[in-house]
Amino acid sequence: MDNFADRLAGFFRSLFGDDGNDATRRPDASAGGGFRDPDLKEAWEELDDYMRTGKSSTSSSSRQRTSTKKEQRPPDPGLRQDYVNLEVPFGADVEVVKKSYKSLMMKYHPDKYAGNPEKQKVALEITKKINESFERIRSRHES
Repeated sequence: MDNFADRLAGFFRSLFGDDGNDATRRPDASAGGGFRDPDLKEAWEELDDYMRTGKSSTSSSSRQRTSTKKEQRPPDPGLRQDYVNLEVPFGADVEVVKKSYKSLMMKYHPDKYAGNPEKQKVALEITKKINESFERIRSRHES
């Protein structure tokens, strides 16, 4: 395994023109030997460490985004069916979800089927499912 790692390291060094000198090992060595992009620096250091030891030493806490945008958590994959129930794309914005929820509630409200007990029962089940899905999605977006 060490032989393979050494060959792979040699390949990457030849690819990047690394002669063992730290200044030539960096992709943007022409810019004074420093990294302009902190993510590139971290990735390069991780690759160097992996090539030396064969193990990745970076932890998830060291991988922080440098973006100033407000980050949102990705939607929970368990909510996929809730988005389907509300007839919106998975991960849709809460405003889109709310609009679809209101539309579906108007369409399937049990009071619309007061004259037909069978249809009213079906509408009641549908609205129950819609309400539960909306609450799960809304609580996910609020947290």
